[in-house]
Amino acid sequence: MLDATRAFFGSWPEFYDRLMVPVFFEPYARRLAERLKSMTAGHVLEIAVGTGVVTRELIRTLPDSVAITATDLSQPMLDRAQSHPGSERVRWQQADALALPFDDSSFDAIVCQFGSCSLRTSKPPSAKHCVY
Repeated sequence: MLDATRAFFGSWPEFYDRLMVPVFFEPYARRLAERLKSMTAGHVLEIAVGTGVVTRELIRTLPDSVAITATDLSQPMLDRAQSHPGSERVRWQQADALALPFDDSSFDAIVCQFGSCSLRTSKPPSAKHCVY
């Protein structure tokens, strides 16, 4: 396992969620979720969810008729994301963003906040809408 990946295990998810998310990521998460507020049905995929800051905003913004699947490479980050209220609505799955285990066109929108900075590809996943 790469050293950079190893940093997202252990107590890092709690530190990241409590200290970094409010300062660096929450304002952008709200803006990103607002871009999808017109969705009334369908399925959203969020990749590289981290501790779920965007996921929480999607839960708050989108009606229950919009299904949400959230993925991350780090199971401890997903565990932290799932600890927040309302997370039972989300289908959580550990997955590598560069090798997603879903069929093409399975989602109506794909969301990635800052996780795309770590991906080594220029081709976004297939979807009707890709929101960055």
